[in-house]
Amino acid sequence: MTRFVFCLFLSIVFLTGCGERAEEEKIEKATGTKTDVDLSNKKMKITGETENGKYTITAGEETEIPSDFPDDVFIYRPSEVLMAMKVPEGYSLTLTSSDDQSKILDTYRQKMNTKGWVEETSMIMGPQSMLVYRKNDRTASISVITSEKALQINLVVTTKQDKGK
Repeated sequence: MTRFVFCLFLSIVFLTGCGERAEEEKIEKATGTKTDVDLSNKKMKITGETENGKYTITAGEETEIPSDFPDDVFIYRPSEVLMAMKVPEGYSLTLTSSDDQSKILDTYRQKMNTKGWVEETSMIMGPQSMLVYRKNDRTASISVITSEKALQINLVVTTKQDKGK
C-alpha cells in the first residue's frame, strides 16, 4: 500500500510538472522568450522576460493586485480580481462585480477625476462601455461588459514608451 501511494504521488507530481512544462513551451514558442509557469489549485502564475523587460500574469481565485499598482488609479469595490498582468508598459486587471453598470461608470468618473485624471473618451454601446483617461504620460482605459452572471471590468494602465528604447 505504501508503495502504491508513493507511486501515485510521483505520478501526480510528474503529470503536474508536464502540464506546466507544456504550457511553458507553448508560451516560449509564441513569445520567443524564456517563461516560467506555476500552476496551483487556485492560481496560475506566468512570469517571463521580453526584450522590453519582465512580465507577470496571474489568474485564478487567489489572484491579487500587484503591490506596485499605481495608487492614483481607482479600483472598483466591491469586486473580485480574476486576472492581473504587469508588463514593462503598464498593468491590466480583470475584475468582476455584481453592481450595476451605470453605478460602476459613475463611480469611475468621480474617482478618476478626483485623482487628477482627465476623461478623454466615453462610449456606451449597449452591454459594453468604455472610459479612457489621461494623466501626464499615462493612459487608463476602463471597459465594463455586462453578462448574465456579473459585470466584468477591464482596467488597463499604460505609460507612453519612447520609441528609441
